[in-house]
Amino acid sequence: MPVSNLRRILDQLAGWHPYPLAMLVYVDVRHMRSVNQLARLGDGDTVIAEVARAMHEWAGEYGLASRVWSNEFIGAKIVDHGQTAIDEATALRERLADIRYGSVIGENQIAVSVGLVVTQDKEHWAEHIGNAADACAAAKRRGLNQIVSYGRQHSATSLAHVNAANVLAFRRLRAEGRLLLDPQPVMDIRGEPARLAKAEFLIRVDHGDTHLSLPPGTIETLEYFSLATELDAFSAEWVMGWIAQHPEAVERLDGITLNLSARSIADGRFMSRLYQDARAMRLPHGKLGFEITETAAIQHLELAAELIADFRGIGCSFSLDDFGSGLCSFGYLHSLPVDEVKIDGRFIRDIVQNPVSQEIVRAIQQVAHATGKRTVAEFVDDPHKLAVLKRLGVDYAQGWLFYPAIRTEQLLDLLAGSPAAHEAAAAAAL
Repeated sequence: MPVSNLRRILDQLAGWHPYPLAMLVYVDVRHMRSVNQLARLGDGDTVIAEVARAMHEWAGEYGLASRVWSNEFIGAKIVDHGQTAIDEATALRERLADIRYGSVIGENQIAVSVGLVVTQDKEHWAEHIGNAADACAAAKRRGLNQIVSYGRQHSATSLAHVNAANVLAFRRLRAEGRLLLDPQPVMDIRGEPARLAKAEFLIRVDHGDTHLSLPPGTIETLEYFSLATELDAFSAEWVMGWIAQHPEAVERLDGITLNLSARSIADGRFMSRLYQDARAMRLPHGKLGFEITETAAIQHLELAAELIADFRGIGCSFSLDDFGSGLCSFGYLHSLPVDEVKIDGRFIRDIVQNPVSQEIVRAIQQVAHATGKRTVAEFVDDPHKLAVLKRLGVDYAQGWLFYPAIRTEQLLDLLAGSPAAHEAAAAAAL
């Protein structure tokens, strides 16, 4: 958002002294592109002006209302109780959603998303605005004309592990050369015995005799401060470098994948550079792949579909990770041109004893196959789970029944058929 608008809003709030409570709303007017396309010339600006006027009327003499930028607004009002704030936010939502505009298809109503913060703190307005914006983003994910309150539960869930020191620690590890990626083998379970088919590369920290995951909170913090592209850029460069150094191993594998965050998918500059780097490698189709979560794909559905199509055009594959963790709509499998679906681990953990999990996995597998996609089961850690997955027709599996994330040298030995490498990798899972 433009610094000038935010600075002006913060200056206004700094001179505002609400008592006993203040409510802050962050409002997003939805689908303004469609409004501008359908409305008569100039009516889009009229809609924004009417939203601004409605918010000023709602805020009243003792409140504040201002346009942040484009189609986003901030409003603040004095309230005496949390329930009053909810009632006031609802009244604002109703007032805004009644705004109409003429168009080539007749008269239409606008839609909004509202994030709400209620606070006694009269000092940390920048933080409150950020929290209200987060709540507004959650409201957008829930649908149209939704109100989400940024309460204690939301704060604890989203910010418990966020700490700016995590960014410094991550950058220090990167500068010291202690970040690397370890591959976890993915097995083709359609035949006997299971075949080492692919490898998912996972970020790790080198502690000398052992490789560990990133410190808790690192990924959450990078995503919170919109710095996840730093992690994804490092991972992509590392994996592409490894691929270039080991063409024989790449030839023996069906594919190599790495993870992309939702923030990276939405970063046009990052994805453009990644596309150019991937195209320059000129790999056979499917050798390099990317995994995006179901939640990230749904959050950026149209953009994700376009990106996947572009990358598939240069031979890259895509996996929809953690499928079932979000809305689990099979419609997305038809809309997104991914190559495979990774079934969320919650359905695998109890698949042996839980018939509902079995039926969910069966349904995912059947719809995925009907749309031309393969299926992968994660967290496979015992033979009984593997047997159920085979019976249900799942294509691939990964987990400690086979191998944990192993060192790249072990992967090379496994691909070369070394029995000692198999024993060492299997022992690491114990």
